[in-house]
Amino acid sequence: MFETFNYRRYGEIIVFLLSLYLLSNKYNLLVCYTIGTCFNIIINTILKGLIQQPRPNDNPELLNLALQNGKRHIYKNGIPYSIYGMPSGHSQYILYSTIFVYLSLKNPKILLLYLLIAFIINGLNVWYSYHTVFQVIVGGIVGVIIGYIFYYIAQHNLKGILKAKPDDFGPI
Repeated sequence: MFETFNYRRYGEIIVFLLSLYLLSNKYNLLVCYTIGTCFNIIINTILKGLIQQPRPNDNPELLNLALQNGKRHIYKNGIPYSIYGMPSGHSQYILYSTIFVYLSLKNPKILLLYLLIAFIINGLNVWYSYHTVFQVIVGGIVGVIIGYIFYYIAQHNLKGILKAKPDDFGPI
């Protein structure tokens, strides 16, 4: 059932849209979350390129063929798919979102929802051998760190939208 739904494609989209909705009335946090999402993707790509640990389900001959031809991505079901699995990008992104949204809203019910989504998606990643448990854990740790850093930046460096003071017609 989960494989026909393609949780890998839609899981992150659902978390992203839910996060945008929950942060929609907090403009500074929304902007920092969006910038942090882009930063998170870049960091994941860099780490995968540096660590170069293959996914557990990949055929070693296919991996070597891709590397010999200078390819870091192959296509599975029409979607670009990184041949490296360390750290798990899904785990990194979902736990980044979990930490950022929880620290922003301080709502335990929302935290529980995000943790449930993270547990399902990360569990299925391990179950279907897209990642090892270690790749999921490392991705989660990186995501938590980035989520905390971007929340900290949002809270301590952004002071709100600056507006001109209305004229009080007083003497200069």
